[in-house]
Amino acid sequence: MLGPAFALAVPLLGSLVSAAATGVAPESLDALARRCQFTLGNRRFDLCPVFEGKEEGWTVVSEWPTPPTVTKVEYRISFTGPLKTNKWSPREEQREHGYVQLVGTPLLLAITTFKVISRLVTNIRPDSEKKDVRLLQLVPVAGNIAESMPKDDDGDDGSSRDKYEPGLNITAKFVPADENNEHDILHIHLHGGYYVKRQQKADFRFICDQDAEEPSTPTIAWNWNGTHTFNWRTKHVCSQSMTAPDKDVPPPKPPKHDDPPGDSEDDGVPGDSTMLDPDFLYGRTRRSIMTALAFSVLIVMVALYLAQRPPRRLRRVVLAYMKMHPRLMHSRVGEQVLMRWAREDLIFDVGEEDTLVNGPLPSVRAGAGIDEGIPLKPSPRLMNPNNYGST
Repeated sequence: MLGPAFALAVPLLGSLVSAAATGVAPESLDALARRCQFTLGNRRFDLCPVFEGKEEGWTVVSEWPTPPTVTKVEYRISFTGPLKTNKWSPREEQREHGYVQLVGTPLLLAITTFKVISRLVTNIRPDSEKKDVRLLQLVPVAGNIAESMPKDDDGDDGSSRDKYEPGLNITAKFVPADENNEHDILHIHLHGGYYVKRQQKADFRFICDQDAEEPSTPTIAWNWNGTHTFNWRTKHVCSQSMTAPDKDVPPPKPPKHDDPPGDSEDDGVPGDSTMLDPDFLYGRTRRSIMTALAFSVLIVMVALYLAQRPPRRLRRVVLAYMKMHPRLMHSRVGEQVLMRWAREDLIFDVGEEDTLVNGPLPSVRAGAGIDEGIPLKPSPRLMNPNNYGST
């Protein structure tokens, strides 16, 4: 069963799973509280300080002159439980129409029907007393009023414009920034309201503002066709992953004055609207590290193989380069080393005989007493020893 602080309900936005009013297993308050931290696309958010900022909820007011009266619109918002009974209608009347209905004992309350956002429209003559205030509208904007819907307004008689769909059905979506906002805007949508045969919902436009004073308060943006939109500036929606839009991307065209405001939940509005696992970024980083490591190991193995078994063409290139740069050969072999190598060659290669190039046959050399021998250094008496040793 759900505790009276059910409407930490907005933290249930983290799941982005449509929770219908009927047939949904109740969840513990702890589970709901954890869901105000969520990942959307490649951005991580923690909106718990926003939703838990005011236990008493928010009251957002706007008024304008409508001679001979003044019209006042008041939104009541609660994220810590259903809205309490207001002064404009008896408790039983609100229970009947599904605005607020609590059943159970004072020690353990189960919420079967509740409303977390309502719109109150009144007007009054400027010169009259407060008791002359007239209530024009009392609109349940978001909540769960399925079990208290009047039968003549349940959307099943074929005359309704919109068929009622129960449940808060909380969703989140990113919409690209426009010319008035540096950052993308996080839209949080709460559904479940119904008024005069039309679906109602709330659209909270969270805007990154590092200078916002906390706890921050939403402001009324506009109301159109059952969508009630609020601007909410807070630093808690700012994220390291939130970056300014690409400068090469042209800003969206401003809407015409006669056009109705667009709904950010429409499929035609670009933006991320799918929740991903919180470990998505970590998994992608781990894959990148493993790929770089495997590539480095492959490079080392190829280099070792080429050093041990260089191809003939590579060997020629290296030898030619070393001949052009003799300084790379730090050690020069001396005469003693050459003589030692020659003796070792005679010891290990007894069966082989050296043949004097362009010289007489071995039998002729032996009869003439000529011993084969080539001095290691040219004679100093030779004037031009450049071709010494050539045949």
